Amino acid sequence: MSKAKELADRARAFEKRAAEAIDLLSREHYREMAAHYRALSIEHREAEQLQKLSQAGFEQLAKRSSTPSFQNADRPTFQRAMAVGIALCVAFVAISFSLRPQPADDRVLVKADRLTRTAGDPLKAR
Repeated sequence: MSKAKELADRARAFEKRAAEAIDLLSREHYREMAAHYRALSIEHREAEQLQKLSQAGFEQLAKRSSTPSFQNADRPTFQRAMAVGIALCVAFVAISFSLRPQPADDRVLVKADRLTRTAGDPLKAR
């Protein structure tokens, strides 16, 4: 049995006690208790209906979209997180590239030096 029905039954029981009460003070007290339980019963019934509606709404939303994710739940925060992630990746690649050991090959420098020293000289015959 739902909580709203239990509260409504208690309200009826207090109404019955109020009808059977001998003194005025007890009768008034039982009527107040019955009114209180009726109000609680109404609140619980409305809460149960709201919960059913929200559950149905959530199920419809789940059917409409794929599983809830960070990407489709909060778009601006997702975009900021992606921008920060990309910036960190670029910084990591730049730092890694600059810190890698440079080859100790100076053949390029020798060839460049020879080209600059012989620039403008006539070609040697073979």
